[in-house]
Amino acid sequence: MIRHLITKWVGATGTIALCAAGVVAVAAPQPAYASNWGCQVVLCLATPGSPTKYAQCVPPITKLWNALAIGGSFPTCSGVGVKTKKAKHGYDLTVTQANGRTSRYTLDTRSQTVTPQ
Repeated sequence: MIRHLITKWVGATGTIALCAAGVVAVAAPQPAYASNWGCQVVLCLATPGSPTKYAQCVPPITKLWNALAIGGSFPTCSGVGVKTKKAKHGYDLTVTQANGRTSRYTLDTRSQTVTPQ
């Protein structure tokens, strides 16, 4: 009898633990990934502080500054609306996510800085 109760209790506890682990896995912050250069740029520009705060952002942001310095166009990212407007010393950038949330940034190509607006 006791063996049956222990088996039942362990089974219920295991089920609860499994459910709790699932909730934690879904609720915990996950790393963001971008599959192409334009999406990497948008993700890195949205990083609080500096767009090159993380080592993974240095290559795409360096490539962006180099492209803009020679008059290239701003890269695109599917699923995210990116609008650029030429400014005095760089670009004004508006990023609209699929959920409608909008973020604005000023990119200064002289000092290679990004300022959220």
